[in-house]
Amino acid sequence: MSEPFSARLKASTATIHDEVEHTTFMVDLMEGRLDSRAYALLLKQYEVIYAVLESKSREFADDPVFAPFHDVNLFRSERIEADLAALDGAELPVMSGAAAYAAHLAGLERAEQVIAHHYTRYLGDLSGGQAIGTLMGRHYSLPATSLTMWDFSALGKTKPYKDAYRRLLDQVASTGGDEQVVIAETMEAFRLNGDLLVDLTDATERRAVPVA
Repeated sequence: MSEPFSARLKASTATIHDEVEHTTFMVDLMEGRLDSRAYALLLKQYEVIYAVLESKSREFADDPVFAPFHDVNLFRSERIEADLAALDGAELPVMSGAAAYAAHLAGLERAEQVIAHHYTRYLGDLSGGQAIGTLMGRHYSLPATSLTMWDFSALGKTKPYKDAYRRLLDQVASTGGDEQVVIAETMEAFRLNGDLLVDLTDATERRAVPVA
């Protein structure tokens, strides 16, 4: 019996995924060595990225390959804007890496490419991303009202939702999608995210963001 596509996708991108997770900025943020301003700066980058991703999701909502993945309950843009307002971060700068990431998303032309970024961002948010909200509250004393980005209660229990999402990935080929395009674009998604996190590392090392 052949390995399901969701498992092959995870295995194919495991190395770059691990590298991105261990970028200096993310390690320092998650271990409490930065401050709430650094978190707000990350959220500011997400504001531009998710706005374009969600626009693409709407654009491809009726595409037979992408349609099963389209779920407005995943959308984060309004929550990000509200969290930034609560953190007084609305005027923070957008890094060049975030601008490049958003520009790349805006240029996507295939449903499989949109699936790749949808998977990378949202399944990441539902997995390791959940620890971000917990640790931001713990390390930087942020209230839940400024961490709504990580609240996916509208989806119900997280594990069943993620399991169902992986089953949708396993069906990509049966809906006419090209699995190799999804893999290649997922690699690109991790690369773009890695470039952004390097920008954020540089910003904090230059003390562009006050470090506690």
